[in-house]
Amino acid sequence: MFSGSIRKPRRLVAGFLTLLCLASSAFAFSFAVFGDNQGNDDLLSELITSWNRDQSLDFIVNLGDFTVHGKKTEYQSFLKKTALLKVPMRYVQGNHDGVAGGWRNFEKLIGPAYYAFDHDDSRFIVLNNAFRESFDPAQFKWLKSQLAAARGKKIFVFMHKPVFDPSEIYNDYVMSGRAVTEELTNLFGKYKVRYVFAGHIHGHAKSERDGVVYIVSGGGGGPLHLPRELGGFYHYVKITVNGETVTDQVIRPYEQ
Repeated sequence: MFSGSIRKPRRLVAGFLTLLCLASSAFAFSFAVFGDNQGNDDLLSELITSWNRDQSLDFIVNLGDFTVHGKKTEYQSFLKKTALLKVPMRYVQGNHDGVAGGWRNFEKLIGPAYYAFDHDDSRFIVLNNAFRESFDPAQFKWLKSQLAAARGKKIFVFMHKPVFDPSEIYNDYVMSGRAVTEELTNLFGKYKVRYVFAGHIHGHAKSERDGVVYIVSGGGGGPLHLPRELGGFYHYVKITVNGETVTDQVIRPYEQ
């Protein structure tokens, strides 16, 4: 009787500790996404202030077009300003960054035009589709291998030009090649990608296809394309991962 009455509480305690361990092992982190700053230093200063104030952020992803003409001096100026950040910034190459040989400056001062990295239990895949010829068969093959290798992880994809316009206003202002974009959306659905981010369209738009959330965040400082009521405002997007739950929040630094 006495020994049996003790064993039951021990099993309950062990079960509670297991649940506690599982809860504590769930990955939790945040990152910010923005694009198309295009030399707007005033907004960049506001963004950096906002990011440095948010102690929950682990890193920032820049969706491209942080320069206007792809010049080395523009790259150096931007990098000097973002050196004030308390967290790392990852870069996508935009068409403005790569124009007139600017892609060489990206390669020298930033790094590869497409790459992947892991953070906690998630895979982050950065693509280069700044120009029609940028997304070549070699990159497509690489993307497929990255998606296949990331099974079981939460997957986030970043590019400059969207595969489609979630706002449905700039349907021609997207990545070139209808067959390619359709294959990409099919791939993202097949591999259960959580989010696909793009810039290029100056504003904010969001849509979902086959369980994949597509976000355009091009409100980083360039002239706005969208009407204000349809996403035409300066902003960045904060993504929060908490275990299997992923949420997105639009933040307007001028309105904080």
